[in-house]
Order: sequence, then C-alpha cells, then structure tokens
Amino acid sequence: MSVDYSSVKAVDLTTCEGDTARLTCGLTSEVITCESDTANLHCDQGRIKVLSANYGRTNSATCSGGKPAYQISNVQCTQSSSLSVLTSQCDGQTNCSISASNSVFGDPCVGTYKYLDVSYICIPSGTIIQKQTSCEGGTFSINCNKQFIKVLSANYGRTNKATCSTRKPAAQISNVKCIQSSSLRVLATKCDGAHACSVSVSGTVFGEPCGGTYKYLNVSYICQPNSHFINVSAANYGRTNNETCSTGRPAGQISNDQCTQNLTLSVLTTQCNGKQDCSITATNTVFGDPCVGTYKYLDVSYTCGPNPA
Repeated sequence: MSVDYSSVKAVDLTTCEGDTARLTCGLTSEVITCESDTANLHCDQGRIKVLSANYGRTNSATCSGGKPAYQISNVQCTQSSSLSVLTSQCDGQTNCSISASNSVFGDPCVGTYKYLDVSYICIPSGTIIQKQTSCEGGTFSINCNKQFIKVLSANYGRTNKATCSTRKPAAQISNVKCIQSSSLRVLATKCDGAHACSVSVSGTVFGEPCGGTYKYLNVSYICQPNSHFINVSAANYGRTNNETCSTGRPAGQISNDQCTQNLTLSVLTTQCNGKQDCSITATNTVFGDPCVGTYKYLDVSYTCGPNPA
C-alpha cells in the first residue's frame, strides 16, 4: 500500500490542567456544543456514524465563559442515553442538526450548565461495517489485512438473552441491561490503526459491569485505507506564559512562566506515537508536578503521517 508523504500535517494542541488532550490522525471529528445551541454534524463525503456522545459536563473549562462557579462545578454529569439519541437521529445522514438541550436529552444534572460532546466519523460510500461477537472467556480477533482497523462501537456486557447463552443458567443471562460504557475506549485504544488485533474477552480487560451475568463482547468496525498516524515532535506540561489557561486564576497560580517538565515528550511519545487517536489527561498524576502551586497546561505539537515506528 502506497503512502502519500505530501499529506503529512502538523497540529498544535493546548490543554488546561485537569482536562483531557485528544490527539487524532484518524477520520474522527469532534463537535462540542454549549447548552441551548445547535450541534451540526456534516460529511462532505460519506455518511455520519456517531461514535460517542454525552450531554452533561465532565470538566469545568468547556462552555464556562461568564458562568458562576456553581453551574460548572459538577464534572460528573453524564447522560447515558445521549449516544442512542444521536445515533437514531444522525447515523446514515450527510448532515444532521440537533439542539443541545434538556428537551432533547433530558436533564442529567439540574442546575449545571451543560454541553453536548459528540465524536463521529464519515464512512465512505461502499464501506462495509463489520459486526462481530465473542463470548466471555474467549478471544476477540479482527484482521483487516493491509488496511487499518477503526472500531465504531463496542460493548462488553449483555443486551439480550439469546447471545452466548448455550447451557447457561437463566440467572446468568437474565440481565439484559448490562452495559460497560468504557468498552469502546478500551477496544479502540488496543485496535484502532492496527492491521490485526486480538483481545481477551474478560473483566480483566474491560472491567466488570454486572457481576454474576455471563457477558459477551459485541463490536462493529470498518477496515479503512487511512494510513496517517500520530508522531509527537514536542511537548511540555507546565507554564511558559501568563495568558494560556489563565481565566479565573489568581495571579499566584499563573505568574511562574518558566515551568517546564522534561519528561513530557517521552510520556507522550510512549503513549501516543503510532496511533491514530490518543487521549491523555493533563494532570500531575500523569506527568508529575514540575512547579507546585502553578496552574499548568499541556502543550503538544505532533504530525499526522506515515507510522513513525
């Protein structure tokens, strides 16, 4: 398979401390829409396939301008039905508009100012969506040969009584509302961008969403020709100016502009290089604290091109 070296692109990304940086070289687009505004999903080529969605709040920075602290302090606000609402309205369309409002999604946290966070891809016409199921205790395997895996959906749990039910007692297959919300993230981290991938179907890998229930892994994915991968060229977790990520911060937290963490680049290259998508949280837990008392941010520069490995 030939690689178009002329299409390599450079990306600069800044993420405030406590938030999650998302590096991507794949086909995924992300749309964030503040409460009461309208989200617009669009595909110039192909059709929309929603990968993830949440109407709520998971950080205090997004859609926070001019809002009092009590409206943005709840960062554990999620609406589990968000994905099903988006997929029912937008999947298969070339354009889709949806209001980020309680009337559409319900109100998962009264009093909190929310936003809609959606990630989706545009699936080219003629692309076959593969579906595969593997029972608990087995091995899930994908092989795209010379193309690259892109996981569209995944759940480790149980949503019906028939799948993987042979010789299982009724008590082990009766719970059909067993959902592990992190399944897609786990599988995408292990498989996206690879030619082939094998994963153990177990709670050790995916966590335990419903003890006592015999589970299975249900996955949809495509094989895509995209050959662009992350290659981090520079990174720093710290602070090198007084302006970035400074809103609402006291002077004492942003005055140190000589704050650098030499380990930042090695952490990013280890976790992200060679992947099409990579998420990493800008925290002291991940990078260490190079300047105690300073409110920091993560600066990353990376290119999307041929696999750096």
